[in-house]
Amino acid sequence: MKRKVLFAVMLALGSSGQACSERGPSGAPAPALNEERKVMTLRVRLGEGFQNNTVSVRVDGKQVYQRSGVSTDWTISRADAVDVHTAADSVQLEVSVDGGPPVAQAIAPARTPFVEVRSVNGELQLHALEQEPPML
Repeated sequence: MKRKVLFAVMLALGSSGQACSERGPSGAPAPALNEERKVMTLRVRLGEGFQNNTVSVRVDGKQVYQRSGVSTDWTISRADAVDVHTAADSVQLEVSVDGGPPVAQAIAPARTPFVEVRSVNGELQLHALEQEPPML
């Protein structure tokens, strides 16, 4: 009896389309429940040129880092770093210093999982890299 009921439920779900692939909000097929998106790490490294600054980092509009007193350690050409975990194919990275205008760039973490941020003559530069830059 239990087999007949289970078969009837499976048959009903299959004919209603609920067991078939569903569509996400964009209309594209949604990933199956057992499919997992690969989570990647985007490392944002604050490098040269920071001198007791307040630095803010946002990814897709969400603040992931804010710290005051950020200064470059010239022995390693590094001020600080933040790792951001994402499953997105592309993210919008925004960095600002001392409340100034943000510098933004689209980053594809699968291709360029490292971003070096430098402050050169008061202007921020974002460099997306395939490999982590060496500490000098």
